[in-house]
Amino acid sequence: MIIAVLKEITAGEQRVAATPETVKKYTDLGFKVRVETNAGVAAGFDDESYLAAGAEIAKTPEQTTKGADIIIKIHAPLVSEDSLFRQGQTIIANFDALSQKERIKTIAALGVNAFALELLPRISRAQSMDILSSQSNLAGYKAVIEAFNLLPKAAPLLMTAAGTNAPARVLVLGAGVAGLQAIATAKRLGAVVYASDVRIAAKEQVESLGAKFVEVAADEDMETNGGYAKEASKDYLKRQKEALTERLKQTDIAITTALIPGKPAPKLIDAKMLKQMPKGSVVVDMAANSGGNVEGSKKDSLLDIEGIRVLGNSNLASSIPYSASQLFAKNIFNFLNAQYDKEKKELKFNFDDDLVSQTCICRNGQYLLEDRK
Repeated sequence: MIIAVLKEITAGEQRVAATPETVKKYTDLGFKVRVETNAGVAAGFDDESYLAAGAEIAKTPEQTTKGADIIIKIHAPLVSEDSLFRQGQTIIANFDALSQKERIKTIAALGVNAFALELLPRISRAQSMDILSSQSNLAGYKAVIEAFNLLPKAAPLLMTAAGTNAPARVLVLGAGVAGLQAIATAKRLGAVVYASDVRIAAKEQVESLGAKFVEVAADEDMETNGGYAKEASKDYLKRQKEALTERLKQTDIAITTALIPGKPAPKLIDAKMLKQMPKGSVVVDMAANSGGNVEGSKKDSLLDIEGIRVLGNSNLASSIPYSASQLFAKNIFNFLNAQYDKEKKELKFNFDDDLVSQTCICRNGQYLLEDRK
């Protein structure tokens, strides 16, 4: 069985779906691995390191996928890549499937099988395969680093003979994996950190990291059974806006991380609230590619909005591609390894397993997302 690793052609993407470490794991199980030339260079993995791990290097995308059983990628294939695939092949990637259903239909029409790892169920067995958690963790860290690079003041309290500099004040909106890592990173740098989330359970997590929770009275817990945030009511949003506006008046850095799967990102900071921030403050909108949490932010851009720098970036993990590729590649390997029969030495997807049934979006050319929300 051949596993093919394509070079990513999505603009700005530097990660790769397999590293020399995971190539060695695949070959130890008996797979053949074919890697497109220079697929890992941007992430710090050259062709020689893949060869040493037992991979074959292919010169073109066509040679890489020809005869392959499984193709692994970071992102869903672009339209320009459709000609690379043949009926019966299996593609594994982050498809952003719930937001790209029409595109998934065209991929299904190719006759392929496709697994969207972002749809993995939130169960303990899936944790080692969870691409959203592994990449969000790194993104939350990098969001804080990027923000402080832009902020014209230091993070910690500095006491010197010349006087004292007060610590920077950071507000993190959304206390999921990315938000919690942003909190932890900002605290390690010495900032005073506040955080807000619609989920009741988030308060304890936020406070355990040393941050202060911005309370918004709620009549119900806005958390789904899958652990994600629900859409908030108009009444809650009004109260949330009032609380956040007061906090933003004293905030040097705001990190926004709020996402609702399959829906546009909720607007948490509008133009009027943005104006309340001190001049020179920085906002990092990690939901920019999904409509943005901040009014006026744009994906892959740094804007100056009346003296406030607003960075829109939903792919921060790609800016630390070595670390991000290591984790993403292990997530994919763990997903495949869970379906590998070590006695028979064969890979066979068990569709009675939730790990398979909930991530499969195309099977033998059939589109499987019709009823998914």
